[in-house]
Order: sequence, then structure tokens, then C-alpha cells
Amino acid sequence: MVNTELLDKNDAKIYLLYLLKNIYKITEENDIPIYASGGTCLGAVRHKGMIPWDDDIDLMIFRKDYQKFVTLCERLLPSPIVIRTRENDPLFYQEFAKVCFLDDNGKYTELSIDIFELDETNPNRKLFRSIQNFVKSSLYHIKMYKVTKSEQGDFHSKSFAKGILLGFFSFLLPIKTIDKLLLKTLTAEKKSGDYLVNWGAAYHYTKATYPKKAFGTPKKMPFENTYVWAEEYPEMILEQLYGKNYMNPPPPEKRTDHGVKAFTCSKLDFEKIKKEVGM
Repeated sequence: MVNTELLDKNDAKIYLLYLLKNIYKITEENDIPIYASGGTCLGAVRHKGMIPWDDDIDLMIFRKDYQKFVTLCERLLPSPIVIRTRENDPLFYQEFAKVCFLDDNGKYTELSIDIFELDETNPNRKLFRSIQNFVKSSLYHIKMYKVTKSEQGDFHSKSFAKGILLGFFSFLLPIKTIDKLLLKTLTAEKKSGDYLVNWGAAYHYTKATYPKKAFGTPKKMPFENTYVWAEEYPEMILEQLYGKNYMNPPPPEKRTDHGVKAFTCSKLDFEKIKKEVGM
């Protein structure tokens, strides 16, 4: 039976802050810069915490630090917290990593903190970036088709022709090959320039392309009753993503959240976690 019950929003916030605390313990002790991304950065600047109607946390990390971060997480994160990546889970098809819990059934929880990698890019190479994006998107859908067909049988393409093509390439390409091709695609820009791109962002890649000078030295900003590490100049990121009026909340009808599924994990002591995060 599929679980459709959603986690209480305040409980989700407490679990997310607990995950965040454990992530920061690793990054701070190992000098790994990490930055609030998207709505998390906006929440820190505008609300000094999570956006009230939101229920997730997103972070960004430089590609050069990614593997070190993953390795440390796999070794140091306390059970039942885990990091889920393409490298350690062949069924994972996202372009980013997730830090989440393992529930009592050994399944990854939907509640998670997403860790996005920042790659070199050159906005002036428009054709090159367009090809990168096409290949990236194609590989994403090929792996999603392959995984959902083999594990769940629930992938349905709106286009018959697209479904045939996805089926052909998913049959032709092993999962490891898809993952290797994706990594080569995301890191295809070899020259170090003035811009970075978050290929895994929910936004179009042109919008998720940021000047390096926006990042600088991570800045500690109030977040709920704790803090997040934000960009040195977060306004450069926020204005690009949300426009010049990013400090003005959207009207109620445009306020959406993800809604995360409830889970059961007997290894977690919720009351102890509440005290640990000060809630």
C-alpha cells in the first residue's frame, strides 16, 4: 500500500534543521564552502528562516569539493542519516545529491536536503551550453525511463515517439555509462572563467548561471533559531532568480510547497531531535 500521508510542516522543519546541523558539522570541520540555494537563500534573507509555506532546504557546493563532501558524509553522517547520489545508488537519476534518512523499511525518505553542484560555464558559449543542456536532459530522461520501467513500471511518455526513443536508448546504455556520460556533460566546460552554473536547478540553466563573485566567502545568516551559510553577496543570486522585488512575498494563490510524505524511523527520537535543534 502506497503511503500518501504528508508530514506535518513543523515536524518537517525540525527534521530538516537536524539534517542541516549534521551537514554543517562535516563542512565546517573540513573547510568545505557550502551555500544556501534558491528558496533557502531567499528564506534566510527575507524571513530569517524557511519560507513559511515551504518544506525543503537546498544547498550548493563547488564541483571540486563534491567528492570529498560525499566521501565524508558516507563515513561521518550518523545513522539513519545517509547521502544518496548517482554514485552510491544506481536507481537515483537526479543531477544532485540528497541527504535524507533511511526509514524502517530501508527506503530513502522523501524529506531531504538537496545538494547541488556548481560547475564552470561560459554564458558567451551559447551553442555549446545549449548542446550541454540537451544532452544532460536526454540522459536524465533515459535513466529515469530505465529506472522506473525496471523498478516501478510507471513511466509514461506523453509522446509515443519519445517513448520509443527513450526505450531504445535505455536498453542500449547501461546505468554506469549513462552516469559517466552525464558527469562528462556537466563538467564539459574546462576553462575556469567568471561564471558557475547549477545544472540541477529547477530553473532554466540560463537563470541558474551565476557570477563567481557572488559567492566569495560564505556568510553566516540567521535561519530559524540557527543559521545558514549564504553567499557573500546573496542579492546577486536572488535578483537573478526572483527579480528586483524578491523581498516582496508572492500573493497567497502563488505560494506553493512540495509536501513531503510521512515516514516511520524507529532510530529517530523526535523529542530528542527537537531539543537538539532548539525547537
